[in-house]
Amino acid sequence: MLRPNVNTKKLAWKCNCICLGVLLFFSINSFVWSTPIRLIDDLGVELSLDQAAERVVLLGPNLVESIYAIDAAHTVVAVADHSDYPPEARAIPRVASHNTINYEKILALAPDLVVVWASGFGVDKIQKLRDLGLTVFASEPQRLADVEHLLRTLGQLTGHSGSANQAALDYVRGLEELTQRYQYQRPARVFYQIWHQPMQTLNDKHIVNDVITLCGGINIFAKQREIAPKVSVEAVIALDPELIITGVSDGQRPSWFDDWQRWPSITAVKKNQLFVVDADIMVRHAPRILLGAEQLCRYLAQARASDEVKGE
Repeated sequence: MLRPNVNTKKLAWKCNCICLGVLLFFSINSFVWSTPIRLIDDLGVELSLDQAAERVVLLGPNLVESIYAIDAAHTVVAVADHSDYPPEARAIPRVASHNTINYEKILALAPDLVVVWASGFGVDKIQKLRDLGLTVFASEPQRLADVEHLLRTLGQLTGHSGSANQAALDYVRGLEELTQRYQYQRPARVFYQIWHQPMQTLNDKHIVNDVITLCGGINIFAKQREIAPKVSVEAVIALDPELIITGVSDGQRPSWFDDWQRWPSITAVKKNQLFVVDADIMVRHAPRILLGAEQLCRYLAQARASDEVKGE
């Protein structure tokens, strides 16, 4: 009778270990996937999933950007209009616009989960989704710090906590770096213009105010009651901003922005400190907002440097 040699025994032992390891891996992951999920959404409503969602509808461009950031885009079956980043997101079917939702299309897709930007669609539409028997998570990030929470939450909901936690950590590090670089700079008065007719801006309840503050700026209309108040040219002149900044989706300077040249008494106009930023990376609660913040911070730094050169 032939006896197995030592090398054969070692090989058999290694194969058994590998097989056991593979079985253990799939057993652990199956357990994670099948673990019930209980979360409270941003409107205070409890959500319950028997397991991580594999078919997700995302109603909000920031949600789409964030799901790609955590490498869970393969779970998405439909999105809302303006979900255009990254470019491959443009190929995903649309089931909603800024003020309407196609409930029939969503139901036909049989999603495990619908994640909705709450202020973008409103509580009535969210409740209707729930009334139709859909599992809904209402998302309402408001501050720069909330983006970290959004990433981690999407990771929990889709079973991608590992990649989500890494994306959240990267985001926090980027935010801390910008904070350390700009928090002690000289304050500068900023008027952030989102539209011209009627003229509108944003108050301190909007995330853009967080970005302005991060960069060492002062939002001159921060204390307005409405989140996107209408303001007059006279009010802007009276508060005399040092920078006027507007956000547009394509990042191109709009023709109406040159109208400010009619009021050279405003410090921002006098010093030619009127800047354009890409609105998509300034107003979306997603990791790319750090790119918008860095751009705005550079503009404020440029304005301060100009003052130093002139000895002001």
